[in-house]
Formats: sequence, structure tokens, C-alpha cells
Amino acid sequence: MIRITDEDMDLKKIAESGQTFRAKMVNEGVYRFIYKSSALFITKKAPCTFEVSCSPKEWEKIWIPYFDLENSYFMDPKDFENPYLKKAIEAGKGIRILRQDPWECLISFIISQRKNIPAISSCVEKMSGERGREIETPLGTVKSFPDPSSLLSDLSSFKLGYRQAYVEEAAKNVAEGKLDLGALAALPDAELKLELKKIKGVGEKIANCVLLFGYHRMSCAPVDVWIEKIINEWFKGVNPFPEMGEKAGILQQYLYFYARSI
Repeated sequence: MIRITDEDMDLKKIAESGQTFRAKMVNEGVYRFIYKSSALFITKKAPCTFEVSCSPKEWEKIWIPYFDLENSYFMDPKDFENPYLKKAIEAGKGIRILRQDPWECLISFIISQRKNIPAISSCVEKMSGERGREIETPLGTVKSFPDPSSLLSDLSSFKLGYRQAYVEEAAKNVAEGKLDLGALAALPDAELKLELKKIKGVGEKIANCVLLFGYHRMSCAPVDVWIEKIINEWFKGVNPFPEMGEKAGILQQYLYFYARSI
């Protein structure tokens, strides 16, 4: 058993929050998360208490950072004036901003254009199943997300449409070293966003998704159709995130989750 901080973690909310497309419930209450060449099966047993498929050493090295468990997400709804935001904070409790692999994050969100979450998840899972590397786990073999070189051959079977050219170019540039996603991590937010937007198929929204979910830049808040609707209806058309500082990414996830659940 693993005991986490006093701030609880909701696996279902995280898996359905739209920030990752391979997290899923594989059995009743058992959730699977994959990070690079590691896979975790995790089950909530009691408040703040989880059963995990990994060793304590792996939990500390990989999964505590992945779930961002070293940082506090506590927010008191009373500190916020907007009534919708107050409700979203209550509804979103338990969501964590995952520290994902920038490569997987980039390709997943390029694929996400004009697709719903089930369609994106299905596509990413199919690509991983056919092009990923095997990961042995106590519950069987799973596949990693494909590395850049594995996406250099024909991708037509994945039915990516116009996105195929974007994925192919990104894979080629990373495989050849023209695009170093690791080196980009040293850049400040604004410069990193500019570099990401140079990648074919990456606009403002996808760049912010990669910034938040791939590089853990917490002041970045992606604006999709759900968030745009919230801004228009509950914030009088004025984007509130620039004023939220390092809480922006967390509050964006709370708002996104709440909007899709009511």
C-alpha cells in the first residue's frame, strides 16, 4: 500500500480529464497509467491510500513526480468571487496535472484536432499497440507510446487524415535531431511556446496543451471549445487565466472537468 499526502487523488477524474489519452480503467477500480517505458496499475483502497503494481523505489522515482504529488493543489473556494469557479474547484478536487512525456504529449494533441476524447484515445492506443515497445508488468504486457523512428513508415492505417502529414514531419524532425524536445525544456514559457508553434500542426491551443501537460508549465491554460464557452458565459468574455498565475493550469482542468460533467 502507498500512502500519499493529505490531498486525495481521484483516478477516475484524472483519467477522464482530457490531459492524457492512454490512462484508463482496466478492471473495476483499477487504473492503468503509462509513462515512457513504465506502466502502473493503481487502485484506491481508502482516502489517500492506494495499491500499486510497482516497487516503492519506482513509485518514488517515477510516479510521485508523474502525479505531481510533491506539490499542493489546495485552494479554498471562498478565496474566489466567481460562483462558477467556486463550484468547479469543489467538483475538480482530486485531479492532478500529470508530468507527461513531451513527445507523446505533442503527437497526441496534434492527433486531437477535430476529434473527441474516445476517438483520440482509440487512435493513440492503436498506434501504441502496433508501433510501441513491450512493457512487462505484473498484470501482463502493455505497449509504450511509439518512439519517433517507429512513426517514420506508412501511417495510413491509423486514419489520421490531414493530421498524418503533421505527425510524419514531427517524427522525422525529432528522429533526425532537428527538433530536440528535451532541450526546449530549458526555455521560459513564452519562448517555448514560440518554438512549439513552429511545429507544423501546432497552434495556440495545442502549444498550451503541450506546455501544461508535457512541460508542466502551470501558468499555461489551453482554451478549447469547452473553455471558450465558459469564458463567454461565466467570465463575460474575458479570459481569466492570465490573472491566475501558477494556478491557471489547475483551474483550467477543474473548469474543463466541471463543464463536461454538468
